[in-house]
Amino acid sequence: MSNAPPSFTSEQVVAAIRAAFSPRWDTLLSAEDAAAQAATYRANLDHYRKHVQRSLDESDYLQTAEKSWGAFTQIVKAIGADHQIKLSRHVGIYRVAGELASLVGQLDPDAEIALNNATALVHSLNTHFYEGDLTDAVVIQSAGTVSDGIDLLQEYFPPPTER
Repeated sequence: MSNAPPSFTSEQVVAAIRAAFSPRWDTLLSAEDAAAQAATYRANLDHYRKHVQRSLDESDYLQTAEKSWGAFTQIVKAIGADHQIKLSRHVGIYRVAGELASLVGQLDPDAEIALNNATALVHSLNTHFYEGDLTDAVVIQSAGTVSDGIDLLQEYFPPPTER
């Protein structure tokens, strides 16, 4: 893949997000509110990613799972806000991630698979936080896959000023 960030039109991204919420999708934001929320979500993403690493260093795998989930939701919410859509429900976030993966798959089928895997694993990590049902090794590996998925989402859907 080239070093230039991939580019999707705003219409393509909005269509993908809307498809995830068919026939309903969440709140439209003003341009000002959208920019502020996107910045907040990206700051939260950095915060969560630091907590993931700290939790891994401390062998606190319940927090690793929860913070991985939190980081993933923040990048998906940021992408929505970049397109003036506020995402708030868990199921919506997962569906939007799936639709964004499908959009990415038009350019890179392997990246689509990686994003779908990250989405499935982040769902499992969120459940693990409440159920404690995964082994430490699975949490560690899943957190890495989710982190890679976040990196892919950032690569394919950079903030508008970076496009």
